Amino acid sequence: MEGELFLLKDSKGRAFLVRLKAGGVFHHHKGSVPHEAILQAGPGGTVRTHLGEPLSVHRPTLEEYVLHMKRSATPTYPKDASAMVTLLDLAPGMRVLEAGTGSGGLTLFLARAVGKEGLVESYEKRPHHLKQAEENVKAFWQVENVRFHAQGLEEAELPQGGFHGVALDLMEPWKVLGKAAEALMPDRFLVAYLPNITQVLETVRAAEGLPLRLERVLEVGWREWEVRLPVAHPRFQQVGHTAFLVVFRKWKAS
Repeated sequence: MEGELFLLKDSKGRAFLVRLKAGGVFHHHKGSVPHEAILQAGPGGTVRTHLGEPLSVHRPTLEEYVLHMKRSATPTYPKDASAMVTLLDLAPGMRVLEAGTGSGGLTLFLARAVGKEGLVESYEKRPHHLKQAEENVKAFWQVENVRFHAQGLEEAELPQGGFHGVALDLMEPWKVLGKAAEALMPDRFLVAYLPNITQVLETVRAAEGLPLRLERVLEVGWREWEVRLPVAHPRFQQVGHTAFLVVFRKWKAS
């Protein structure tokens, strides 16, 4: 039981991430429930607080975990992280370079995509972010295919052409673009996650003269609907702009 992760959902759909421990108690505003009862109910089951509030019990999906885990930095939203995995064209056994570990959300998507035979090399120069990211990743993903590095990409020693993909979540990715390009295999992809269009323009400008061809710049839309028969309408609260994804493909220098 110790350390197991569960997600509880109340009658209004609110979700709560719970890590079980011996003698632990989960506190909801409509009562409490012992961790032992959660374990006994198991995934797909239901528990009730001492005040009668029903809570459904689940294993958290990767999306749910990233949205509810502890964070020291704003995580890469799951909609963007899953798109980055697609744009990087990742598959089991591949090796991927990540710079800007943050809270470890994107790291988890990358790690699961490359599988136990693959490897994620993740660089983060802010110690408090790296510590939280390591805890978050290891709590959800027990496969040892992530190496954390407490340094910026600027100081890293990287194998030339050693990575199948590069994911950058940095405020100023143009400062490491040349180094990242050297580490990328020919005809493979580099994707930068950038909140504002000024960063996009600066990054594209910095790629001039490098063996990187701009493939596309995009935003990922995510529009949820509320369906309560016989009525259906878009949810009133939507996730709007989160970031631009800038995709480069490396060409082989002649």
